Amino acid sequence: MRSVQAIITDIVLSKGKGFDNSTDRDYEAERKKNARMTGFKLSKGMSLEEIDLNGQKAELIKKEGNDKGLIFYIHGGGFTTGSARERRIFTYPAVRKYGYDCMSINYRLAPENKWPAQIEDCLEAYENTLKIGYDPKDIILMGESAGGTLVLSLGLFLKDRGLPMPKVIVAFSPATDQYEDLPSHKANIKTDRMLRDGVAKGICDVLFDHKPSEAELKQYLLSPYYGDYEGLPPIHLSASDSEVLYDDARILYEKLKKEGHEVMYEEGYRVCHAYQIMTYMPESRKTLKNMFRYIEEIKGEDNGKIRKGSSFQETLQSKQKRAAVKK
Repeated sequence: MRSVQAIITDIVLSKGKGFDNSTDRDYEAERKKNARMTGFKLSKGMSLEEIDLNGQKAELIKKEGNDKGLIFYIHGGGFTTGSARERRIFTYPAVRKYGYDCMSINYRLAPENKWPAQIEDCLEAYENTLKIGYDPKDIILMGESAGGTLVLSLGLFLKDRGLPMPKVIVAFSPATDQYEDLPSHKANIKTDRMLRDGVAKGICDVLFDHKPSEAELKQYLLSPYYGDYEGLPPIHLSASDSEVLYDDARILYEKLKKEGHEVMYEEGYRVCHAYQIMTYMPESRKTLKNMFRYIEEIKGEDNGKIRKGSSFQETLQSKQKRAAVKK
């Protein structure tokens, strides 16, 4: 059963225009509008410091007494919008509640900056975070939507460069395959009030100044589904069963499980895209609770597990009950 907060969020999103990655969209105006909507305040004992990690200001958010490590957060927004400031909706509550500080980064946005500027900025920010003195073993790579794509890509990039790996990678509702037109990209258009048909239309026009080849679209930094994950840390994936990127998370989970990689997957029931960062929703808090518990229990075994009592397990049970009723 969905929470009241999830239902209200769906109603609000349904009144908007939905996601649009067209080249004639006024991205600058939208970014300014979104920045004005950010009114989150630091709680007692918390601090915010701006740090230049890659030519742009990152936000280092701390709380007195936090000692579990650092969340290295990469925001989403279709590679065209979003910022560390906007993601305070998630980073402030995460730092306040879960015992981790957070480095929330910015990166160059499309269409002004073409691919691979985005992943290059993420790599530079990560390297400079290590230079500041943070131990990679204490770092969680985390991001939502396009940011979820980028944390997976960054993990693969670090492997290529022979750089230190983080403790774990957490991808909320990532896009993992820019080449294949996955079933949920169209089947869930009517139930995904945020992205709608934006994924089905693709992002090529804003990321490239030419029509990309099959090889470019399957390049693992852009489409992390095609990457080789041997040597990468454990991965936590989650998505909503009603969002258009549902299959993106599912196919990567199935691949990693088959390959024996340590991975956990959690699925939200009829909640919006990137619900995980909307901590006013009970569904978000439940996924985050399970996710942080998983991170703290990582010991390198139980590959491909789905935690009992997770929202994914409950979704499976709900689907089975509905199927039985139909019969």
